[in-house]
Amino acid sequence: MTQRSEQVVLDYLSEVGLVLHGRLTARERTTYLADVRSRIDARRAAAPDDDVDTVRGILLVFGSPTDLVEREIVGNKLDIEDDELIPPKPRHADRPPPPWRGGPSSGLMGLLEGPGRTEMRVHGHVPRGPGPLRGLILCLRRHPGELVALALLLLTVPWMWGLSFLWVLGVAFIVLSRVWNIHDKWIAIVVPFLGCVTGMALWDGRADFVDQYVQRSLSETGVIGLGLASLVSVAYLYPRVLRSARAAERAAERAAESRPG
Repeated sequence: MTQRSEQVVLDYLSEVGLVLHGRLTARERTTYLADVRSRIDARRAAAPDDDVDTVRGILLVFGSPTDLVEREIVGNKLDIEDDELIPPKPRHADRPPPPWRGGPSSGLMGLLEGPGRTEMRVHGHVPRGPGPLRGLILCLRRHPGELVALALLLLTVPWMWGLSFLWVLGVAFIVLSRVWNIHDKWIAIVVPFLGCVTGMALWDGRADFVDQYVQRSLSETGVIGLGLASLVSVAYLYPRVLRSARAAERAAERAAESRPG
């Protein structure tokens, strides 16, 4: 059992737990997640290797967390005596308190904490999620290589800077990533390439030879298409790396809470 393969399993179970919220009680969720974990571990024990690719292949058999829950939990009756099923407070009762009573901060701290950080629910203070700046810091701490890859792609957007060659280095980081799957990697590579080819095709200049046409169209319109398509790739990849970083952070917090003392 490797640390990376174990992290992949923990991320998957964390996503399953999020999908289960509101469908099962806390006790039922714990029992179901333990059952899923035991089935995953049984397949891992039977596999010849326990590397990340093997674990991901096992999880593909189970399907996405949403598909797994829809397939196995639909129609499951809830325990109406569980405290988790107490009717929620009225909507106006969920408004955060003012800043002088512990409400959300403004300015830079508001960016760090994110909206709804002090939202009050039946069971107490429940943060809804990190803000934009906190999300970047979280990604930098958990997946710095992936964040570097996204930064390199963003540097190709302002084509007038002449930094389009950094796209190749960004692709290298993406290919080596263990966070994005094969589908994500193909999108990150193919979309900018097609954008570049489209930009070159729209060049309205003239050239006597093919090599001159390629060189001029690439430098004048191809880099524009590459930059715009790279921006699309970043918009597609960033939410996935952020979701993985949040899952890793939750797993680390649970592990810290479970340690004795």
